[in-house]
Amino acid sequence: MLNQSLQSTSFQELLMMMAAALGCGLLIGLERERSKQRENQHSFAGVRSFVICALLGALCFSFGPIFGVVGAMSVAAISIFSLKNQLKDPGVTTELAFVMTYFIGALCIWNVTLAASLSVVLTFILMMKHSIHGFAGKWITEAEFKDGLFLLALILIGLPLTPNVPLWGAVLNPHIILKLLTLILVVQALAHIAKRLLSKKRALILSSIASGFVSSTATIAHLGMQVRNEGIDARSNAGAALMSCISTLLLLFIVVGGVSLTWLKLLIFPSLIAIAILAFCAYWLLRKAEPVEEIEPEDSPMFSLKEAAIIAVTLTIIQAGVYGLEILLGNSGLIAGTLLASLFEIHAAAAAVVIQGEPTNTSLMYAMMIGLGAHAVSKSINAAISGGLKFALYFAPVQILHMTVLIAVLWWMVQH
Repeated sequence: MLNQSLQSTSFQELLMMMAAALGCGLLIGLERERSKQRENQHSFAGVRSFVICALLGALCFSFGPIFGVVGAMSVAAISIFSLKNQLKDPGVTTELAFVMTYFIGALCIWNVTLAASLSVVLTFILMMKHSIHGFAGKWITEAEFKDGLFLLALILIGLPLTPNVPLWGAVLNPHIILKLLTLILVVQALAHIAKRLLSKKRALILSSIASGFVSSTATIAHLGMQVRNEGIDARSNAGAALMSCISTLLLLFIVVGGVSLTWLKLLIFPSLIAIAILAFCAYWLLRKAEPVEEIEPEDSPMFSLKEAAIIAVTLTIIQAGVYGLEILLGNSGLIAGTLLASLFEIHAAAAAVVIQGEPTNTSLMYAMMIGLGAHAVSKSINAAISGGLKFALYFAPVQILHMTVLIAVLWWMVQH
């Protein structure tokens, strides 16, 4: 593609390339010109320089790669000369943008869409100077920065290097285990960021959703105990408990999707209907609730690695247990193991099922539906024990209803 020359390019094609390069250079140059005037700074390049630079990139590479390299060296030399003679503003942003504009102009020869997209991205980055500086220096805390760095290292380095081979049958796969841990950490981090963004509007609903990602069962028990021991309104706490169940279904997407995309596609539609039922009923119960302001440490971490590791290890142990029961007792062991696991942790039970085969396996489908139903009953019993009859009467009917609808739609989809 680099051998494309002016002789093999029609006038209409060349005109389109140059027009695209002109547009890209104009967009970037206008931003730099406005920034220069707004901040009253001296800059070596303005709107005309950026337009010429983009056109130069397209023209040089049209003549061939040698001319393209010579042009790139010339643009780099101009940028370096500018940096050496720069006294007041030691930044290199404009110079780097100038060099990148040259290559964006060159890219217009082969892919106008990509070149235009890059010019928009570059312009956006240049425009967000103060916002990015404020985010890096003031908004993000030291603990959040360290956690974000660790999470990126886990995603970009840890996951690709982890062996993707099951150690026992279809379970105990190190890659799947690390993927589950990473997904849990990402969910906790997103919940933390949501709290930061909505810090002035924190309410029972927000804290319940965030807590539900860690443990919906524990959240329900906590809210129930508040009703029983502290006399807090059972109606609003039951609504918050139902909100934590939304987190359960969202986390179910993540856990199942990390193991099997086929199962995820099957579960999405019925789960979304169930989430809609939960959200509507929870909102109805919470509409008169008073906001609950949570005091959070100023430099709080984005996630708890210890809690996430415990959840991931628990998921893995339960998966192995269900698989072991299936080996010993066959389909009966699979269903019994899933039923027992679901009483404590639906995500582990679901992962243990989906990791063993496709939804076309009737035994696996029965195990999944029984597990979902058992978990709904378990949560309802938990609500009655922790919060008493009034709390349970608000919570349990909706809990049973949404799971019944989910299972019914899931069964209908399988049959059709």
